[in-house]
Amino acid sequence: MLVLSGVILIVLGIIAYQDFRYREVYWICFPLLAILFSIYKITTVGLSALLTDIIFTGGFLLLQFLILWLYFCIKYRKTVNLTNGYLGWGDILFLLAICFYLSPVNYIVFYVVSLVVSIVYALFTRLLSEKEELTIPLAGIQALIFALILIVERSARLNFYGDTSAYYNWLLH
Repeated sequence: MLVLSGVILIVLGIIAYQDFRYREVYWICFPLLAILFSIYKITTVGLSALLTDIIFTGGFLLLQFLILWLYFCIKYRKTVNLTNGYLGWGDILFLLAICFYLSPVNYIVFYVVSLVVSIVYALFTRLLSEKEELTIPLAGIQALIFALILIVERSARLNFYGDTSAYYNWLLH
C-alpha cells in the first residue's frame, strides 16, 4: 500500500505542476489516478463499496454540473458549453477521478473546501497580478489539497475512503 500511495502522490504532483505551470494537464493522468484509487479502495473496502460510493459521488458531481450549467444558461439567456471558458476538462476529470477514492460525505467536504481555497487563491492572485484575464488552476489546487489529505490520512491512520454504515442507512431510508 505504501508504494501505491507513493505513486498516487506522484501523479497528484504531476497534475498540480502541469496545471499551475501550463494551465493544462495530460489527460492520461486522470484515468491513471482513477485506476490507482480503485485498486486502493477495492483492496481496503471492496468492490461493492467502491461502486456504491462512485454512484453517490458521481451523482453529486453530476448535480453540481447541472446546477452550474443552468446558472450560466439563465445568466446569459442562451445554452452554454461549460468547457468553453468556464470549467476546464482537467477540472472535470479530476473531480471524476477522486470519485473513485473518497466516500460521499468526504467527497462533499473536499469539494466545498477545495472550492473555497480556490476562491481565496483567485482573490490573492487578482490582487497581486496585473493580468486582465485570470484563470484558476482548479485541478492543480485540488490535487495539492488531496495530496495533503492523503499524507494526513496515512500519518494519522484516518479513513477518508469510507463512511459509516449509519450514514448509508440514514441516506437510504
